[in-house]
Amino acid sequence: MHYLVLVPIGVAVGLVGALIGVGGGFFVVPFLLVFWRGFVPESATAASLGLVLLGALSATAANVRRRRIDYRTGLLLAAGTLPGAWLGREAIGRISSRAFSWSFGALLLGVAAYLVAARLRPGRGFLRGRPREFRDAEGGEHRYAVNVPVGLAVSLGVGLISSLFGIGGGLILVPFLVLGYGMPTILATAAAQFAFVFTAGVGVGAAVASGQMTEEGWRVVAAMGPGMVAGAQLGVAAARRVRERVVRGMIAAVLAAMGALMFFGG
Repeated sequence: MHYLVLVPIGVAVGLVGALIGVGGGFFVVPFLLVFWRGFVPESATAASLGLVLLGALSATAANVRRRRIDYRTGLLLAAGTLPGAWLGREAIGRISSRAFSWSFGALLLGVAAYLVAARLRPGRGFLRGRPREFRDAEGGEHRYAVNVPVGLAVSLGVGLISSLFGIGGGLILVPFLVLGYGMPTILATAAAQFAFVFTAGVGVGAAVASGQMTEEGWRVVAAMGPGMVAGAQLGVAAARRVRERVVRGMIAAVLAAMGALMFFGG
């Protein structure tokens, strides 16, 4: 019966992930390590990547219907993340639990501070690149510039961090797309979720091949996954109706608390 608790948690994580373009691992990994018995960093991040994959698939399906995905840019980002995703799974087995807890706690606190302080203003990006024009299903016309070499380099780092910590990496990728390329936030979120499908897929495959995905991890994915899929659909539908600053403040408070717990656990 205690697996039923994971269903509403999955809905909340999927909703938030789709709203701001994160995979949900920022919440899942600390939750499993702190509150769920039998998980170590390797198995917790593997299970989290399985959930990130489900949430990304659900959000991408919803964004496809609304024609919010710039596939050319999304595939560029995905190509950059794939080598990093493989390296991340190789590295996780060589990090001690204490070092993982402290580094993940620092990452969570840093992300919480960023969410409070960041001001994303889509428009002209600070990078020069190939001009792109995109029209969404609502008839909106968007113009921005795509710098391929810098995009590949940033995506490589995002893939490494994503697979190492079992997260989506959207809190790095979305601001880069908004500030660097000048993409509107809603399109940047859609492109990031699309890239996560490939990144998390490689991470899950590497985790299964190396034995890091445990039987308990599969159970958590099966229990929380349907909720994340439903939550991601709700998040995409609500993306234009919810004030982003309110969501950011709530998430920052939760991440700060999780970061402190990870430090305490470490």
